Amino acid sequence: MRTRHPLRAPIEAYQPPEMNGSESMTRLTAIAARLNPWKSARGADPGRPRTVAAEEHGIRRSQIHPHALHIVEQLERHGHQALLVGGAVRDLLLGRTPKDFDVATSATPEQVRRLFRNARIIGRRFRLCLLRFGDVKVEVSTFRGPVPHTRAGMIHRDNSFGTPREDAFRRDFTINALMLDPIRMTLIDQVGGLEDLQARRIRTITPPQVSFTEDPVRMMRCVRFQARLGFTLDPAALALIPALAEGLQRVTRHRLADEMQRFLCAGNARVTFAEFDRLGLLAPLLGLEPHAWFFDPPALTEPLPALAPYLEALDGWTGGQQEPLPPTVTLLGLLATLAVPEFRRHLAGTLGESPRDKALLRSLARRLPRMLGEWGLLRGQVEPAIQILEAARWLLAQQDNPRAGHRSPRLGEREAWLLIGVLRGQLGVDAGWTEAGLARVPDLPDLPIMDHPRPLGRPQGTLASGGDAEPHGQRKRRRGRKAGRHAAPADA
Repeated sequence: MRTRHPLRAPIEAYQPPEMNGSESMTRLTAIAARLNPWKSARGADPGRPRTVAAEEHGIRRSQIHPHALHIVEQLERHGHQALLVGGAVRDLLLGRTPKDFDVATSATPEQVRRLFRNARIIGRRFRLCLLRFGDVKVEVSTFRGPVPHTRAGMIHRDNSFGTPREDAFRRDFTINALMLDPIRMTLIDQVGGLEDLQARRIRTITPPQVSFTEDPVRMMRCVRFQARLGFTLDPAALALIPALAEGLQRVTRHRLADEMQRFLCAGNARVTFAEFDRLGLLAPLLGLEPHAWFFDPPALTEPLPALAPYLEALDGWTGGQQEPLPPTVTLLGLLATLAVPEFRRHLAGTLGESPRDKALLRSLARRLPRMLGEWGLLRGQVEPAIQILEAARWLLAQQDNPRAGHRSPRLGEREAWLLIGVLRGQLGVDAGWTEAGLARVPDLPDLPIMDHPRPLGRPQGTLASGGDAEPHGQRKRRRGRKAGRHAAPADA
C-alpha cells in the first residue's frame, strides 16, 4: 500500500509565529541543555548532524509559508533533497515572523528552472533561482560545496555544489546555518547554532579572519543582526572589523547597494549606521569618493551627521506601518540627502539662474544616469530612478500652483510621492500637502522596477519604448535557435 506523502494532507492556513520571546528562549534552553558543546573551526569533524524532532523544537507546519512548502514538495517529488535554511529557521525558533523563506536543494539552478515555470536564475557570484508568487519571493539555492578558488582570500565565484553538511559549513554565522526539513519537521544543526541562539550570540562558523576575508559583506551583516535581534557579537570578530573594513572596497557596488537597502528598511537604520561609522565601515559602504562632483563636500568626510535626519525619517516611516518603500526609493533618498544642496534645490524647483546652477543642471543631465549605475543601482533600476526624480520634481513644482481638474497620473508618481514623503524634512515641503499626496498613493499604479537585472538575451524593452524594443542579444539568440538544436531554450 502506498504511503501518503506528508504534504498531501491539507495544509493549515499560514499562521505567523505567536510564541513570545521568553517562551522561545525557554524551549531553546531545553534543547541546548541536552546537546554536546560545539567547537567551531573549519576542518573539525562534527560527527553526525544533530537533529531535533518536531515536538522538541516547537515549529508548526502552519508557520511555514505554503509557497515554500510547495517548492520543497515539488523538489522532493522529483528526487531532489530540499530543506528550509537561513534566517527563516532562525526567526521561527525565536518566535519571530520571517520576512522571507529560503530553500536549499540538491538540484542545480537549471534543474530548478525546468521544474518551476516562474523560476529565474539570478546572481553571478553565486547562481540561484528566484521564484515569484505575486508579492512573495522565494530564493532556491543549490547546496554549496567546498571553498572554491579565491583571489587574495576573497571568494569571487561560488558555484561549486555539494552536500547539506558542506553547505552548512559554507554559511556566514552559526545562527543562520540551521536547517529544517518541512516534510518530516526535523531540525538539523551542523554547527552549534542552537547553543548560540540560546546564548543570543553572533559567531562566525569559520575563524573571523577567514570568514570576513572570504566575504567582507559579512562584517555588515553581523552588525545588522546585532541591531535587529539584540544579540551580542563574538568579541574576536568585533576586534577584527576595523582592521578589515577596507575589504569592502573590493565588493561590487551593486551588491553593497543591495545590502544597504536592507539596512535602510529594517526599522533601526539610525543605530545600524552609527555602528557602521564607529567600526569604520560607513565610508567604504557608501562609496562616495569616486563621484565627489555629486556629493556635498562635508558629507564626503563626515557622512553620518548629514544622514542622521534621513535615517530617523526612515525609522519613523517603517515603525509607522506606512506604505512600504521600494528599494530604489530608499537609495534615491540617501543619495539626495548626501548630494550637493543645489541638487535638492533643483528637485524642489528653486534652483536659480546663475552660471554655476546652469552648469550643474547640464552636468546632472549628462552624468546622473551613468553615476547611478556606477554607484550601485542595477541596470533595471536606473531608468525608473530617473523617472521617479522627474515625477517628484514635477509634483513639487505644482505644490503652490496645482493644476485644476482631473489629470492622468505620471509614470513614477506613486514612487515620487513616497520619496517626497520620506524627504519632506530635507526638501522643506508643506506637511499637509505631502499627506494629501501620500493619501493618493494606494490608487496610483506601480512603476515596474526590476530588483534583479534580466539575463542577457531575454526581451527587455525600455519603458520609453513601451516594452516593444528587442535588444541585440535577443536577435542573436533567435539566429542561434534557427542554427541548430543547441541554441538557447526559450523562456518557460
